[in-house]
Amino acid sequence: MAKILIIDDDVQTTKLLESIVRLHGHETALVHNSMNAVEVANSIAPDIILLDIMMPGISGIELCKMFHSTSELKDIPIIIVSALNDVGSKKDAFNAGAKEFLTKPIYSSDLINKIDALLTEAGEG
Repeated sequence: MAKILIIDDDVQTTKLLESIVRLHGHETALVHNSMNAVEVANSIAPDIILLDIMMPGISGIELCKMFHSTSELKDIPIIIVSALNDVGSKKDAFNAGAKEFLTKPIYSSDLINKIDALLTEAGEG
């Protein structure tokens, strides 16, 4: 069972992602305020982070950069889950260190397949 940190300011989105992830046997932690995200990630040491781009305060792109500049968090795979679907947003996400990019609305099978692939790649799947 993997520990998945879900970071999104939209409570409905986090609950939906949480239900999908838990249904597949993973543990979850939710963060709705990007200002707390690094602190929570440090305290729980997640296996994967699901991260929205458009959030008040610190954007998902900036958070991704912050995670990758922190020695304890830099190796945690990040999946961007965003309503944005333009090439620039995807390029920014991957340049910031994201491993995967899913566009909302997401299909649960796509999310689980990406999580499983990242866990397998990390030797945890």
